[in-house]
Amino acid sequence: MKQCLFAKKTLLWALIFSMALIILPGCGETPPEFLFATPPSGISPTPSATPEATPEATPEPATPTPDSGPTFVDLNGKLRVEGSQLVNEAGQPIQLKGVSSSEVASFGYLVTYEMLKSMRDDWNLNVFRIAMYTEDATGYVRNPGVMETVTRIVDLCIDLGIYVIVDWHILYDNTPLKYKDHAVEFFSEISALYGDYPNIIYEICNEPNGRDTTWEGHIKPYADEVIPAIRKNDPDNIIIVGTPTWSQDVDIAADDPLPYDNVMYAFHFYAGSHGQALRDKFDYALSKGLPIFVSEWGSCLNTGDGPTFHEESMEWIKFMDERMISYVNWAFSVKLEGASILRQKVNANAPLRDIDLTEGGLFAKYAIKSTKETVLFADGFETKTFNHGKWKRTNNSTTYETEKPYKGDYAASIGKDGFLERPVTTVPYENLKLHLAYAIDGGKPGDVVKIDWFNGTEYVPVVDLPFADGWTELDVELPDSASGVREFSVRLTAAVAGEGTRVLIDEIWLAAEKR
Repeated sequence: MKQCLFAKKTLLWALIFSMALIILPGCGETPPEFLFATPPSGISPTPSATPEATPEATPEPATPTPDSGPTFVDLNGKLRVEGSQLVNEAGQPIQLKGVSSSEVASFGYLVTYEMLKSMRDDWNLNVFRIAMYTEDATGYVRNPGVMETVTRIVDLCIDLGIYVIVDWHILYDNTPLKYKDHAVEFFSEISALYGDYPNIIYEICNEPNGRDTTWEGHIKPYADEVIPAIRKNDPDNIIIVGTPTWSQDVDIAADDPLPYDNVMYAFHFYAGSHGQALRDKFDYALSKGLPIFVSEWGSCLNTGDGPTFHEESMEWIKFMDERMISYVNWAFSVKLEGASILRQKVNANAPLRDIDLTEGGLFAKYAIKSTKETVLFADGFETKTFNHGKWKRTNNSTTYETEKPYKGDYAASIGKDGFLERPVTTVPYENLKLHLAYAIDGGKPGDVVKIDWFNGTEYVPVVDLPFADGWTELDVELPDSASGVREFSVRLTAAVAGEGTRVLIDEIWLAAEKR
């Protein structure tokens, strides 16, 4: 069956290239779907990016229209390396952008056809990385049955026409030599199964690490055995090789590269911990002609936790985009940590919505999507995210409403003089628009919902939303001065008279444009 599928795809490529179709990598620039609501008197309706998974209306040529034409892999074919640049089958520079699973034995259940398809169609995702751990309790060395999960996901990526990285995810084993024989066995099997497919990319050692693990003494000798094992079955698909110090020392590899074609070198960073010093290493390696693939990056700290560092992450994204460097975000996971893309309560068999994503997940989506519009945070309160969602709230005055939510099962419920506040930097953003649905339960005319924003020194009033005993959905445009504020936050206060009156908030998000 796989051979027949490959034959059909080969014929399709031949037809495409015979028509002289030249593909350049790119992402759709069509803005997200806009929502116009009827606001209370005195508030003008303004569009804001809607947190729903909706396909792009007019994708760029290298991103096919969903389900109506050739896929991204059909259009770009077998990849290769020319100089330091990744190029497609037509020799045109190409940039892959996607996400990585977390430890796939535990989190592979999240990687479904529906999930991948929605990210392909809505995010413009064109690559997915399968992080198969090695030494861990669920890793390949002790649990070779994880191969079934790996091949299931590879098959999904082939069906959906996206590239797929199979990652031998060494971590606690430090040196790749420790389980070299297992790696040769694994990659021999994977390359025998999928070597004829243009989709497949092999990452043979995720993050070599430890003081005693060196490029010349451990990583190169390892690569010299694993790469030939792959090439016996697959003569030319891309192979990514890890570099020392958790795949940061690309400068060392640049001074002593491997003697193989179509090999790239892994570079990893976390924006909250890594900055210009690593970018200098990166540029040095490029100046030496080293082809680099950022097979793992995060918008948080290098611990995998912490907040989203918007300003620092945006600097890295600009850096990589300017150099046409491919990158994969960590991690497609529901773990309670800053690196996780997904909120804990997510339906893996349904398309992803923005309210299913963490703040880091939202940042990753709109980096991959490459539109000017973005969403800084979004919450429908379905996973009770006051703490993990980084909300500030009045103790015991802000709870969850389960009887009368606007959508889903929950809404936020704020008592008299209570507040709900959400901090996020706006340094790299402009044209801020706050979207929300609100109602005042048990109140009376004169009760309002006060919206203020914090400028780093004081709270600045934006608008008072008037009494509404039924749900009202609207957008509120924030002033230009709210852009570029490092200590920005937005606050909603229940300015109501009755002790039993509750302000209900649901479907709230902050949309913006990237500067």
